[in-house]
Amino acid sequence: MRELTYRMPYERLAKLGKTMGRKAFRGIWWRKWALFAVFMAMALGISGFGDQLDRWAYMRGIPVGSGTALLMAFAILLFGAFWLRRSQKRDLKSRANYDQQIRLTKDEDGLHFATDDIEFYLKWPGISQMLMDRDDVVVSHGGLFFMVPDRAFESENERLDFIRDVYGRLKPDARALSQQYVEPLLKRA
Repeated sequence: MRELTYRMPYERLAKLGKTMGRKAFRGIWWRKWALFAVFMAMALGISGFGDQLDRWAYMRGIPVGSGTALLMAFAILLFGAFWLRRSQKRDLKSRANYDQQIRLTKDEDGLHFATDDIEFYLKWPGISQMLMDRDDVVVSHGGLFFMVPDRAFESENERLDFIRDVYGRLKPDARALSQQYVEPLLKRA
């Protein structure tokens, strides 16, 4: 196959992310809309027939009325959203092995992250920011985040050398975004 070259504007990528998410997770997408439709129908029904519901409940000695029914509908919406989120995570986890050994190598051109299934080569100019988490070093390219846990380094000095080297190779705008996270750490060392 010959080499293909093309450009992909951000707007197209954003639209692609939405449409592919709907296609790849079609069942979850339809369940989300069904949950929202049920909630809206319940809310409209309760607000439209609230007086009748209140009278019906009062005649039967039920101390709750339309306000409580609306709160219950909202609770159903929250429970459904929580359940759908868990369902989506299970589906996502079933599509790839996220517990693989990651091999990180650094060379003159960038950082190479590899597992048995996938590889990413993040060139130095492509790093848009470097961040520090509680016990991780994170480099990003736009919305892609690559985490290197502190436990991957043999010593604190090796970790600091890695941070200094990567930070030193960042473009000025990436360095400016990273400064508040990296500089305090390097000053302490």
